[in-house]
Amino acid sequence: MARVLVTGAGGFVGGHLVPSLEADGHEVIGTAIEDRGELRYLDIRYPERVDQVVAEVKPELVFHLAGQSSVSLSWREPALTYEVNAMGTHYLLESINRHAPGAKVHLAASSDEYGKVDPSECPIDENAPLRPVSPYAVSRVAGEWIGRMYYESFALHVVVTRAFMHIGPGQPASFATADWARQIALAEAGRQEPVVMTGNLAGEREFGDVRDVIRAYKDVLESCEPGEAYNVATGEPHRLSEVLDLLVGMAKVDIAVETDPEKLRPVDFPVLYGDAGKLERATGWKPSYRLEDTLADVLEHWRSEVARS
Repeated sequence: MARVLVTGAGGFVGGHLVPSLEADGHEVIGTAIEDRGELRYLDIRYPERVDQVVAEVKPELVFHLAGQSSVSLSWREPALTYEVNAMGTHYLLESINRHAPGAKVHLAASSDEYGKVDPSECPIDENAPLRPVSPYAVSRVAGEWIGRMYYESFALHVVVTRAFMHIGPGQPASFATADWARQIALAEAGRQEPVVMTGNLAGEREFGDVRDVIRAYKDVLESCEPGEAYNVATGEPHRLSEVLDLLVGMAKVDIAVETDPEKLRPVDFPVLYGDAGKLERATGWKPSYRLEDTLADVLEHWRSEVARS
């Protein structure tokens, strides 16, 4: 059993990771930016509070999930995005170096760091150049390099994952598949017109399952080399329109699809999917969930949310 600190435990991925770690027998201390009884308050923009939490917890394992994860918000509030994702990571690692230098640290980065790639370059592996095309992606590159700096300068055990797109029950409606499922659930309940408003559906992305992703996160701290980055990827791209068709096909009412100009991004890229061979060789990890099953779980989650509200 280890003493584990999970920042951003109140978020989508943290909501799956914390109970999984507890089921493994670990003592888990989770943090969140809002006041919640079971989680400690932590806004990683404030170094004094970060230092206080790390000094009190003295973790053996750290999963750093806290961050600003919306690409669209990053265009509206780039300073906030850089402050949270880059400086917040710096504050956390500085405190760990001071109070828990033997801890193993996982930094959750993103496949968005690879940016706009030619389809011929896919599946992308970890040797591909980082060419970020949004403030969010730039902030993730910065956070990753801050982690590498602490590994090189202080020998902190820092491992980075670049997770490709992943979905699952509990994901907020600011993300595409969750937004579509929420709209379908509202239409089924008669609370909106039977229309799903979407952004650009032409791109191809991975749609991994968050439950596979948290398994990968745990594996990297157990078996992977510090100072390295590992893709978490299915290697199977799907056109966004195809995924929406699968969700619409699960609806209990007839659903139309329309484009909402407000949901279009300033910069988008046609194809992005990854090669997780490095992670598989190090840990044996492979994705286990089928896309259809994950989408069904997402839709059932939103049906429950709509009924509860």
